[in-house]
Amino acid sequence: MEKAIETLFQVFRKHHKQLFIVGGAVRDMLLGKAPSDYDFTTDALPDEVESWFEHTVTVGKHFGTIGVIMDKKVYEITTFRKEASYADGRHPDEVLFTDDVREDVSRRDFTINGLLMDERGCVFDYVGGLEDIRNGMVRCIGDPKKRFEEDRLRKWRCIRLAAEKRMELDERTRSAIRDNPDTAGVSIERIRGELTRIMLCEKVAWGGYLLIKTELLGDLLNRMVPEYWKRCEDYLIDGFEIMGYLPKKLSLRLAAFLLNMFPEERRVFLREMRYSNKEKQLAYGFCHHVVADSQDSVAFKEALADIGMENAEDFLAFQDGLAYWDGDPSIKRAAEQNQRVYRRIAANREPMTLRELAVNGKDLTDRGYQGEAIKESLIRLLKRVYEYPEENKKDRLLAWLERETHGETDLPEGN
Repeated sequence: MEKAIETLFQVFRKHHKQLFIVGGAVRDMLLGKAPSDYDFTTDALPDEVESWFEHTVTVGKHFGTIGVIMDKKVYEITTFRKEASYADGRHPDEVLFTDDVREDVSRRDFTINGLLMDERGCVFDYVGGLEDIRNGMVRCIGDPKKRFEEDRLRKWRCIRLAAEKRMELDERTRSAIRDNPDTAGVSIERIRGELTRIMLCEKVAWGGYLLIKTELLGDLLNRMVPEYWKRCEDYLIDGFEIMGYLPKKLSLRLAAFLLNMFPEERRVFLREMRYSNKEKQLAYGFCHHVVADSQDSVAFKEALADIGMENAEDFLAFQDGLAYWDGDPSIKRAAEQNQRVYRRIAANREPMTLRELAVNGKDLTDRGYQGEAIKESLIRLLKRVYEYPEENKKDRLLAWLERETHGETDLPEGN
């Protein structure tokens, strides 16, 4: 146990107050994993906790939480709370404290998050969490409909937990979501966070299956791209299955999710979900160019240039993952050939952008080109170099442009 945690227990013991590690940290330790952070619960009031430590943060004090800073880390300590009403489906209308830890755990979300651990490592289970961990089950504490009415984000959280922890979803919990998948009042940022974690977890196809079968994903898509949900409901799982063949990068897995959407639907979804500009551009680009084939050197290089050579390996990993998911030998061979051609392009540093052309706008202006003709000619020259990299020399390109303009031969010099 961390030294800071030992100190926390000592302070609370000194003041004759209870303190327990609670929630995900206990769950993860029982699953044999090191917790990423620790949450605590206590019968001490927030003002008391604040007064016992020199360095604290009070961001959650209204909800009974004080952050204690020790060894440059923040440990959140929350006073035991009991049931309260949730008018907005996300936050309690009031916070009611109690000195009974059983009341506190009984109003928490899932049984596997309702376990307590004291300073000796003894685990206290008042909600059946130990059995559910043994059985690999995510189950709401008490009535799942009531738990979800209190906080609709829990619908997403339980599916994310099932996917991340390789667990089943209790049938009553699952049915409660399917009967009412509505998440009105939950910010899109919160939903995006849960969807992202599902996309990046090991059991991503299982998470996708649960999202689809509970119609929770349908609730989300119907707000943004309703026609897509109607059109693709039966094979949405394909995107989540493809994710399992891809590296754990959001742009790649997001692209798999978008594959069956029309271009405008992709743009709407990415905008409404408020992904970063970089993630939007990459995910959209991977989808848009997914069929790029190195047999057409110009189209293939245009795709690489549009995506950016710094992202080329990710793009090829996307093509590769899709090929292995599909299983068609010809698609696999095409993906492997694309890899070989890319390695040749990179090794030879073949020109990929207008900046790398041996001819620039001034060269064309000096020869009488004006306005749009300059841009159009540079693009033609770049395509020429895509096909014949060895032609990237000023005199050759200008001579070719002159010949091509007058309808003469299109072959490179030496042919």
